[in-house]
Amino acid sequence: MHCLVDGVAVHVAVRRSAAASGALVLLHGACHDHRVWTPLCDALGDAGVDVYAPDLPGHGASAGAPLPDIGAQADWLLRLLDACGITRCALAGHSMGSLLALHAAALAPQRVAYLALIGTAWPMRVAPRLLDLARNQPDEALQRVAAWSHRADAQAAPVARDLDTMRAVQQGCAAGNLIALDLAACDAYADALDSAARVQARCALVLGAHDRMTPPAAAQALQQALPAAAVTVLDSGHDLMAEAPAELAQALRALLAG
Repeated sequence: MHCLVDGVAVHVAVRRSAAASGALVLLHGACHDHRVWTPLCDALGDAGVDVYAPDLPGHGASAGAPLPDIGAQADWLLRLLDACGITRCALAGHSMGSLLALHAAALAPQRVAYLALIGTAWPMRVAPRLLDLARNQPDEALQRVAAWSHRADAQAAPVARDLDTMRAVQQGCAAGNLIALDLAACDAYADALDSAARVQARCALVLGAHDRMTPPAAAQALQQALPAAAVTVLDSGHDLMAEAPAELAQALRALLAG
């Protein structure tokens, strides 16, 4: 479906449940779009919630310029919820999307009942060399991000598919160098601990044991800031949706059941 936020068209992939008791909003990471969630949605089946997977501005099939930072993304997300008629929901975000989900849950705690941070870390610092590549050699940066998003022993095919998706999203953004903008937003985000203190949602962190982008140790500050959060570590790299969709779906079902 498409809706308008601030007069700009936003693409939202929607999967309705036969007997929905709520809404689950899935937020993609840097230089991706709603397609990253397809394996998870297939594994979720009918989870008893309507699933919404938006493309952020300037990503995928959504128009407009990419938003410059996580705070602006979170403000936009709340306006998107209004446009979709969602008053209260579960938020699940991957990588950059996890920071967006956390910040939005802090801005409007009464609207977020459940919060899942997938492949997350804080600080989500990006290596200076990768930031430089993203600014000056974006395709080289995309290749490295695609490779590091999977386990070191991953086969070539899933890495190539991920790279093809990111290249398409990058090329489809007419408003700037998307990979550079998104990585810079992750690197600059400094409000995670303040946001965590305001969150009222039931929380879960789902991490990849073989994650080379946001290794589990990099999520320790968030675990301490969200002491009641359930923590699940899966046999996966950073792309948990592709490498462990059934296990990730199970973790989300457990969160929603709570």
